[in-house]
Amino acid sequence: MKMISTITTWLALMTAFLFVSPVVIAAPGDGIMGTSHDFSGVASPATGVCTFCHTPHKAQSQALLWNHDLSTNTFSWTDPTTTAGTEYPTIVGDQYKGVSVKCLSCHDGSVAVGDVGWWNAGEPAAPLLNFFIPPNSPGSMGNAGNMFGNHPVAMPFPWNNAPSTYNGKTTGDGIILGDWKSDPQTLGIRLFNDDGSGNTSAGAVAGQTGIECSSCHDPHNGSGVEDVFFLRGTLGGSDVPYICLKCHTK
Repeated sequence: MKMISTITTWLALMTAFLFVSPVVIAAPGDGIMGTSHDFSGVASPATGVCTFCHTPHKAQSQALLWNHDLSTNTFSWTDPTTTAGTEYPTIVGDQYKGVSVKCLSCHDGSVAVGDVGWWNAGEPAAPLLNFFIPPNSPGSMGNAGNMFGNHPVAMPFPWNNAPSTYNGKTTGDGIILGDWKSDPQTLGIRLFNDDGSGNTSAGAVAGQTGIECSSCHDPHNGSGVEDVFFLRGTLGGSDVPYICLKCHTK
């Protein structure tokens, strides 16, 4: 498969989406149709909006009925720990069970957007959309596994202002618990829990709560989305609707 890696090509494809899609471009919170995650209007052959991530049959995993090929990159951050002493994680794209690797299966630029396992009762003869998210483009995160400069995920969150262990990492001793919202779920943030065996599920659990990409982003543009980039808060501001202040107390 030939990689399409220029910003010009990416912009051309997005421009095609804007003009070909039969729906009005969705506002924040109005659902996935018409967003940048809706490729149903530009895919060839034409397909449904859900297919690029999910399939009701022949899924690659039971979790989320996942249909998109996962990246094989190992994702890591440059620094060993946060200022509080919490270790940054290393996660393997096709092995980690948290939802963030699902996001990175497109957004790290190593797997084509159309690389799905099952469509129309068979394996696609060719990618439905044969393009990659180019490095340094707005949607590019974790190219070649390098997560430097990106907010950590697969990390513990101090739910109810208490340390947690998540994905094998424990809240550092230097944490200032008062710098964190006790329960950001009440503000629309999504938290996850880890059963200690690497299995994750939605919802906070005492001592084993963490964050993933979808803590702050809703890829389906659901009713809780308040701003661009599928944010569960606003891009700017100085009060609670501002996405950063939904977790951090500053």
